[in-house]
Amino acid sequence: MAYVVKWKPKDQDVVIDHSTRYEHPSQVIEFACNALQRNPKRIWIEDDEGLLHTDHEQILEHARNRSSGSTAG
Repeated sequence: MAYVVKWKPKDQDVVIDHSTRYEHPSQVIEFACNALQRNPKRIWIEDDEGLLHTDHEQILEHARNRSSGSTAG
């Protein structure tokens, strides 16, 4: 299964579909956490069927855990 990060820029309602597909959830969540630096209005991860895999709040939580040095999440 492949995963993709999608987001809405803070000042637009257009969905940005990151062109790179990731095979492993750990890779895609790391990219999503890095993409938070763009301050998106919303960000999420979908699988290759277009189904929601990880929502905005889960990505934010993972980023908080990562920055605090926690391995949970």
